[in-house]
Amino acid sequence: MREQDLIRAVWTGQSFVPDGHYALAQARDRLGDGQVVNLDLDPERSAKSHKHQFAFVRTAWMNLPEHHLGTPYAVSTEALRKYALIQTGYCNTEMMAMGTTERANRAAALLSRVSTNMHGFAITNVIGTVVYCHTPHSQSMKAMGGEAFKRSKQDMLEYLADMIGVTADELAKMGKKGET
Repeated sequence: MREQDLIRAVWTGQSFVPDGHYALAQARDRLGDGQVVNLDLDPERSAKSHKHQFAFVRTAWMNLPEHHLGTPYAVSTEALRKYALIQTGYCNTEMMAMGTTERANRAAALLSRVSTNMHGFAITNVIGTVVYCHTPHSQSMKAMGGEAFKRSKQDMLEYLADMIGVTADELAKMGKKGET
């Protein structure tokens, strides 16, 4: 997740100029006259691409094989999206060494409830005496730039397609049909 909001700028052909009053105020608050900064060029993602991801996740959710029903990620499209983010590595992982398996199991139950309440979905497991808790990265415009979103979208598309037994291209097309 980004530490601070990005400052939106427009390329004029010769320089970058803050895009609007809010962006200009951000720049003035955070930069001094003559300060040199490095730019991270990360174009915004399109609303169409964003909607397409939600459409193919919904399509995958509607087509989950029976053996997935009853799992925590099958309760909603949002749970499935967050599950896919975690499974494809777009997550934060916290680990706690607890000393005994009993302590680890108690801590896992608490950590799972707290993390799910905070992030909407979490996967918590115990390996030996260590608790692992995985929470999905946010895909909001503020938290995830265009390139990272593009990678996460493709990885999720491939993961979910495999989950329901179709190719990524087939799921992408099915998602476009239901996109309206």
